[in-house]
Amino acid sequence: MTVVPGASPFPGLRPFTEIDSARFFGRTATAHTLLAKWLENRLVVVYGPTGAGKSSLLRAGVLPQLSPEVAHVLPVGRISPGAGAAGAGAPSPGRAANPFAESVLRTWSGTGDTSTLPPALRDRLDGRGPGPDGRRWPADPNRPILAAVDQFEDFFAPGTSHLDPLREQFMTLLGEAVAALPDLHLLLMIRQNVRARLAPYEAALAGGEGVARVRVGALDRRSAIAAYAEPMRRAGRPLPPESAAACIDELLRSRVVDAAGTVSVLTADAVPPAYLQLVAAARWRDTADRVASLGPDLMEPAARVDAVLGAHLTQVIVTEARRYHLGAGDVRRWLVHTFVTERGRRATVDEGLVTTAGMPNALLAALAERYVLASEWRSGSRRFELFDDRLIPPLQAAVPDWPAADALAAEIGAIDYLQAALISLADGDLAAARIHADEVLRRDAEDPRTLAQAVMLRADLDDAQGRIEQAERGYREAAQLYESLPDAESSGRALAAAGRLLLRTGRLGSAVEDLQPASARLPAELDVQTDLARALWYSGQRWAAAAIFSTVLTIAPLTPAALDDLDRAVRLGPGGPDTADIADPGGSVGPGDSTETRAARALALARLGRSATAAAETSAVLDDAPDSGPVLWRAAGVLQTIGDDSRAVDLLERALQARAPALLAYQREQVHRMLRRPGAMA
Repeated sequence: MTVVPGASPFPGLRPFTEIDSARFFGRTATAHTLLAKWLENRLVVVYGPTGAGKSSLLRAGVLPQLSPEVAHVLPVGRISPGAGAAGAGAPSPGRAANPFAESVLRTWSGTGDTSTLPPALRDRLDGRGPGPDGRRWPADPNRPILAAVDQFEDFFAPGTSHLDPLREQFMTLLGEAVAALPDLHLLLMIRQNVRARLAPYEAALAGGEGVARVRVGALDRRSAIAAYAEPMRRAGRPLPPESAAACIDELLRSRVVDAAGTVSVLTADAVPPAYLQLVAAARWRDTADRVASLGPDLMEPAARVDAVLGAHLTQVIVTEARRYHLGAGDVRRWLVHTFVTERGRRATVDEGLVTTAGMPNALLAALAERYVLASEWRSGSRRFELFDDRLIPPLQAAVPDWPAADALAAEIGAIDYLQAALISLADGDLAAARIHADEVLRRDAEDPRTLAQAVMLRADLDDAQGRIEQAERGYREAAQLYESLPDAESSGRALAAAGRLLLRTGRLGSAVEDLQPASARLPAELDVQTDLARALWYSGQRWAAAAIFSTVLTIAPLTPAALDDLDRAVRLGPGGPDTADIADPGGSVGPGDSTETRAARALALARLGRSATAAAETSAVLDDAPDSGPVLWRAAGVLQTIGDDSRAVDLLERALQARAPALLAYQREQVHRMLRRPGAMA
């Protein structure tokens, strides 16, 4: 899909996992501290606010540092919010007596086969008491057993007071397991606002020893800069240091307006990791996608951050408003009137029995899960506020007359729904992306570019979901819309997408028809050129295909797809199948085509550092085509690459005189340029 790069170093709002450890930055000291405490203590409680990155710290910061020689580490456990739904009835055969215990045992096993767990742990948690030693457990008394439960707040899910007997039973069983396994070290990760409910059980879960606690909060400025800039650098897109610092500084600053119109700046001392990931992921998408509607590199950092957080707000609002059959504009207006004071500061609102400030409690809980609101428990009830001060500016901008009781929110228009669709797609929520894209089209966007982007996005979704005919029609429609703007580059991308779709489905002639104009509109896009060459090759036009492959490898010799296809071209050259199909533009068989392809392949190999293979291939093609200008030209490139400048000059001079075939005009220009180079090639 054109709107989402395939190798983003930023996960957005999903937690980092073990496979993301190489791009997890900003938490090195905390990760080392947590690991040391886990190895030394029977119970470690990790707590912090929603969105602070507790799960990411465990999975990407701590677990990758552990090896089997240091400890036996169980898979990260979870207690499903619905674990207690089964009630307290008698267990069925092979099933845990306590549903909370069943949930955590299943996840600790990793596969659901609890026989792989330490017998003392399994037998006590399933209520059977001490049992025989398990032969399948590879325990080593010299290694601690490290067991973690993530999102332990689910154990205390709201509205589950009827499960208190089962909760008490599980805590008793878990405490007995800790006592029976002296090498068991527990790590429980819990939200800060629920931590007080865990406190009464900590002593029992620590096996009579002390309890270690680690707080995970927002990122300080230095750590935030590292978390923002380092993944970019590792991914090959380094940012200027001042650019990364400016972005983080804008995440720390909130320009708010009071009811009198006075502007003030609120400065925080730490950045919420969730918002940092939103801004970083958007920056990555925008640098990868040339048709992004937000051009962050052309925007001031403050406007860039406001745009990203505003887009996130809009996406959450339109999604949740639709779910609860509410007007998106009404929800946005309600947010600013309920959670922003006359002084332009965050307001706190106590949760009602069914509704809060006129909105269903379920909506507020959903907004808290999406980092729009934050909640904490006080005196047995929840209290809500905006997740961070940094949301106030985009909210106030969306409701310019917010101090007035009857102020209207700015209409959520087609461009807002398009942004919501793009964010949903980046999050992997194809269903929500389609709903928002359809809303753009339903609203008949006045801006033709917004309409074209929505049509292109819906075609991408059709393509991803296997709706081939709809995707093909959508890509062609998007190409026409972009052409009418005019925007030849975006039109080329739409045609390229259609051509690739047709190539995948075997409609080679139609693929060539779309990829040829796409190639003309995007001459610098080597993947488009390679796809066109592949379509030409498969459709039998191998002379044209080999010429394009050769050109691609001359421009970018490290293009692996083109090199693979050139290898295939060499194998299917003279003596291979369908040789007669390798025709020149005039329709005759080109006897030098195979040698030109082999010479291009040799040049690519030389630039890849495979000098011996490249030299051998070059000698062979020179023997086969000693008077071919293109072969001599590329052979000279091989010799120059491997350091034989004197022979390279000789071949370039011969290339200018060659006649079988002679050099084309642009090739002669390249040869003259090489001969005019200073140093050995002068």
